[in-house]
Amino acid sequence: MSEAALNGDEEEVINYDSEEDNQVKRKPRLFCDICDCFDLHDTEDCPTQAQAPEEPPHSTYHGSRKEERPYCTICEMFGHWTANCNDDETF
Repeated sequence: MSEAALNGDEEEVINYDSEEDNQVKRKPRLFCDICDCFDLHDTEDCPTQAQAPEEPPHSTYHGSRKEERPYCTICEMFGHWTANCNDDETF
């Protein structure tokens, strides 16, 4: 490079660093952190992530709405009254 300047070829000195600017900058490859795969999709566009959450199942109780169901406040379960609970644990 210094020889080119001494020989009067300033154009080569001026354009010395320009080759780096002319290189084509490639886009980063797509990568999915969830699927752990390249070039298919990005993590934000992952089809696994886009699935709707599962809804809890509906109640299967087919009794009368006006009828009171037995409920235990100790077990916090339906099926028996608190007075009839067999749970010996105390809190």
